[in-house]
Amino acid sequence: MSRFSAALLAVFLLVLAVPALAASSGIVRGSITPAHTGATITLVGEGARYHTRPAANGAFVFAQIPFGRYTLTAQEPGLPSKTVAVEVHSDAVATVNLQMLRTIVETAVRASAGVSGTPVAVTTIDHAQIQTSPDRGSLNKLIATIPGAVRFSYNEPVINGFHGITYELDGAPLPLATTSNFAEIMDPRDIDSLEIFTGAIPAEYGGDRMGAVVNIITDRFENIPEGTTGRISSGFGNQGQAQGAFDTASRFGNNELFLSLNTSHTNRGIDAPTYQPNHDNSSTGDEFLRFVSRIDQRSSLAFDYSNQLSQFQIPINTNPNNPNDPIYAVPGTNDTQREYDRFANLNYTRLSKDENGVFQFIPWFRSTRVAYNGDLANDVLGMGPNFSCAPAGNPNNYPNCNADGVTPNLINNVGLNQATNANYVGLRTSLERTSDHHTWKAGIDVSRENTSSAQTYACYYVNCALAGGATTPVVASPANGYALGYYSATAAQAHPGTQFGAYAQDEWHVSKLVQFNYGIRYDHSTGYVDGNMIEPRIGVNISDGGKNIGHLFYGRFYAAPLLEDVRSACVIFSAQGGCASTAPAYDLAPENDAYFEMGLQHTFNDHFTGWVNLFRKTVVNVLDTTQLLNTPLFAVYNNALAVDTGVELRLQDRLDNGNSWFYTATVSGSYAGGISGSTFLFPPNPPGPVTLSLEDHSQTVDSTGGYTARFGQDRAWFATLQANYGSGFPVNFQDANLTLNGTLPAHTTLDLSLGRLTPAGRGARGLGVTLDIQNLLNHQYPIKVANGFNTTQIANGRSVLFRLTAPF
Repeated sequence: MSRFSAALLAVFLLVLAVPALAASSGIVRGSITPAHTGATITLVGEGARYHTRPAANGAFVFAQIPFGRYTLTAQEPGLPSKTVAVEVHSDAVATVNLQMLRTIVETAVRASAGVSGTPVAVTTIDHAQIQTSPDRGSLNKLIATIPGAVRFSYNEPVINGFHGITYELDGAPLPLATTSNFAEIMDPRDIDSLEIFTGAIPAEYGGDRMGAVVNIITDRFENIPEGTTGRISSGFGNQGQAQGAFDTASRFGNNELFLSLNTSHTNRGIDAPTYQPNHDNSSTGDEFLRFVSRIDQRSSLAFDYSNQLSQFQIPINTNPNNPNDPIYAVPGTNDTQREYDRFANLNYTRLSKDENGVFQFIPWFRSTRVAYNGDLANDVLGMGPNFSCAPAGNPNNYPNCNADGVTPNLINNVGLNQATNANYVGLRTSLERTSDHHTWKAGIDVSRENTSSAQTYACYYVNCALAGGATTPVVASPANGYALGYYSATAAQAHPGTQFGAYAQDEWHVSKLVQFNYGIRYDHSTGYVDGNMIEPRIGVNISDGGKNIGHLFYGRFYAAPLLEDVRSACVIFSAQGGCASTAPAYDLAPENDAYFEMGLQHTFNDHFTGWVNLFRKTVVNVLDTTQLLNTPLFAVYNNALAVDTGVELRLQDRLDNGNSWFYTATVSGSYAGGISGSTFLFPPNPPGPVTLSLEDHSQTVDSTGGYTARFGQDRAWFATLQANYGSGFPVNFQDANLTLNGTLPAHTTLDLSLGRLTPAGRGARGLGVTLDIQNLLNHQYPIKVANGFNTTQIANGRSVLFRLTAPF
């Protein structure tokens, strides 16, 4: 028996030995003293209500409670009721001891959650916050409001220094399939709440690039009354914005059904190379279905299905004298990208008899297709800098290329047609058991992926030759005053891959003041390259018995590279300084991370908390992407070494009247250097030690703050003002000590959201109305500039969207 098979069998037997907790839920338990079996315990929050009665010894438990903020109330005839606020996080146990004749006593210190708070870098964005946020139209923008996150181009949140986020949907994994997607992984209109880990990530997560883990809950069981309710929404705004949505929810007996249909369009889709976008339309349509059934008091079955189509025009710069973008296209160039995404999962969950554990079994599937349709005849007439002959370390010196009187400063662009397909099938099972002092958990994740891709390249025949059989020019009819002709060549790739992950972890409550979190994970992946890693995770929380909790954590993480291979494409460009005439060796390697953090949380009062974390991540073979020469194709490579160091702060206050505010700040620096994977894309590493230089997504200071006021009848009206600040990104990629051109300008934007929330429930009356204004002051700024590694991208200006929603 192989070592891999033996490890799989051992972990499977371990998993079968104990029951477990659902990945996006926790347990609330406690006791009433003196024992009152006639008391009623109610847990209310996040649109759900749960009831139970204590046992003869006064003990009670609520199992499988989705993360969020709740209020627990104990009521006994003839005695005053007792109420306490409870924060529930994934895989955590919140313990509440109630003394009916005295005040409430809160016990235990938690690594992930509990009534004492959490010093871990974990942020919950609940349904009320999403509904009133100016960023509620973008999942990426919502994530970018948390500590440790930097808002980068295409709205990508870069967390803890490097690309990559792990997503979980209703307890099931949702893997990223390709590096070339513009669309967000899910429409935020289908999301109820978010829980985001940016530090102290438990052993149950791993195997992929993991700057953060985002737990998504779509719809919560017991949120709706018997019968059918729904709402219809439409919206319009500047920049050609138009939106429509239809949502319905039905409850019949022990079953619930949710259906969402959404569509949207805008003339300003992705970040453009010009201040006034040219050729930048985009549209998205998606359908989401969720069915939940309570089989009996201890078992449930849930099914999720989503289908999404997103279409993007690729924005262009038609001005050859644009000071921000030296890459230009002929007018009328019409490149587009279409992204098709589909996923489904089935979640079977069973509670143990004492409700202190849950068994979970989740098969899942995902399919993604990306089609880049180039306007080849026009693409090849565009021009861009000849970065290949620029001095090492300063690609912006390309105008010196012609110093020899032969090499051109500008060369024709390359056209691309591409079709990429990725299909995943996987299985997750996890089991957990809690006791007075321990919470044990073990589980496995297994998946298989098949990826295939094909590209057709076109290059203007006057100054470009392609290898790979491109011997005959393709002549097109004249357009735009040119007699068009270009060479074309095709490359194709296909490869399967697998991932296996197994883990065991424990939360050990040593005392009311001390808790240890420890676990170990094993990851193994196959594909173009195989890899494996054993990853220890260990953390400790120490309370002073009052309002402060200190925290330490150290963990190792493993990330397998996606099944993307550009070697055959590089051979095609051998005549332009690409690869040699034969395919080079595949040397892309898995990423290995080491992460350390220390933090302190302070509870100011029962609704106001704050925490600060110091963190450092060191990475070997960090996975990143660049463009293949001057084509639109993304290529994955490894930096040999990388490090990110910083400090992050979060303050959050949620008042009883519904008003709330938060402030987030991150001060950090992300550095990388050396090339250790896809080395054929770059010049050889210089001799000597690796020099670390700032990453292009490294922003020294990034902060966000917002205030929400609720008012009017039932506090249904709201106003939210949010401010975002960034100190600016480096001009050049991996610019050592910013010696070349420094950083791009700092930027501050204001966002505003006003309106009335849609009435909920059967028989609800009245319209919901919202007005969202992004970038209120219309402050546009360059996010990136073309530097031989990236294209120029300008931040969007003022965006105004008005929406009406009617319940039924």
